[in-house]
Amino acid sequence: MDTGQGCTYRGDVTSPGEQSRPDEGGGTPPPNGATPYDDPRGGRADLPPYVYNPYANVSYPSTYPAAPAGLGSTDDVGPVRRPGTLHLALLLHVVAALPYLLVGFLATFGAAAAVATLPAEQLAQLQQLGVDPEQTIRSMGLLILAVAAVFLLLAVLTWTGRGWARALLAAMTAGFVLLVFAFVAAAGGQGVATDGATLLILAGPVVLAVLGVVLTFGPAARAWFSRPRR
Repeated sequence: MDTGQGCTYRGDVTSPGEQSRPDEGGGTPPPNGATPYDDPRGGRADLPPYVYNPYANVSYPSTYPAAPAGLGSTDDVGPVRRPGTLHLALLLHVVAALPYLLVGFLATFGAAAAVATLPAEQLAQLQQLGVDPEQTIRSMGLLILAVAAVFLLLAVLTWTGRGWARALLAAMTAGFVLLVFAFVAAAGGQGVATDGATLLILAGPVVLAVLGVVLTFGPAARAWFSRPRR
């Protein structure tokens, strides 16, 4: 079949997906120095027809600061490492909780021995009031153990990146600070002076807990807590 542009094509019928090829057995040469593989209808006959693919990879100029949201690749963005300040904060919280754990353990399992050290007059007064000193000491020990255990659990969860645990840990630490101030104020109101050793035992762990909470809210810790989750 003659197209009218100087090329002779075979007259056989091609399939819908197959493009016509120039006749290799004869015909006039293509005009204007075109190669035998040039399709006179436009394009090249040896290339497949263009098919639009909306899911093809999208490339952006190098002037783009970043690909639009949802289209860029995050494979080159490494995970944010846990800062060393969180390790230090966890250590401070563990050290702060150790005295309370020890006191709670001794009060829970050594209540009978503690009652034996009380003067006989004080025991008689407690019995008149209907107070069981051994049970009271044991209950206080269990309470101290429970509070210290919850504090340690929140500290570990904060170290793992739970923001809600960090908030609860800060709230508990603020409560400990208020309790220390209340105890010192109550002792002063009763005319009992608080010596340096007692104040160190009471306030020392609380100070360590406060320092640990401050570290969890530092710049490095905030960046780690706000990292994208996978």
